[in-house]
Amino acid sequence: MGELTVGKLRPKTKKRLFFALWPDDEVREQIAADAGRTIERSDGRTVPPSNYHITLTFLGAVTASSLPDIVAAARNVRFLPCEIVLDHTGYWPRSRVAWLAPADYPLVLNALVDDLWNKLADLGFRAESRRYRPHVSLCRDVSGGLKMRLKTPVVWPVSAFALVESNLSDKGPVYTVLEQFSAGE
Repeated sequence: MGELTVGKLRPKTKKRLFFALWPDDEVREQIAADAGRTIERSDGRTVPPSNYHITLTFLGAVTASSLPDIVAAARNVRFLPCEIVLDHTGYWPRSRVAWLAPADYPLVLNALVDDLWNKLADLGFRAESRRYRPHVSLCRDVSGGLKMRLKTPVVWPVSAFALVESNLSDKGPVYTVLEQFSAGE
């Protein structure tokens, strides 16, 4: 007997999902240009601008059949629009990732992450125990530190967040935005 399908997806099919802030093209271009010196000095694999984002919550592999419940939970998240100022680059030796991040970020961002995890808890998801550190990954497999302040910080107006699917390919991850959720929605 064959599996029942939900749309084009089979219920047991797993999807790698995460919630993220997803920049518009203008912010992507600014990140690529203003963080270019970090990328040029890197010996790692450059993250393509189409993959720039700030992860809010990583859900991991979930069954496709749980997707409607995840979307419904996210629709109940409330947050205020804000602005993130990405102003410095750095490097995490353990994960070997060079990144761009804000020195300070609005408290509304912590509230958004907390509210997402609270809504997802009813579906069995648990928040990470480590402190939330918003950043945009610039390069992976980097061997050394790349710390610098940007001459012109990237100002990112945030008025929505996205549910994103990650598919691994030979060239690295390919991200697909499945749904967007607006501030006050």
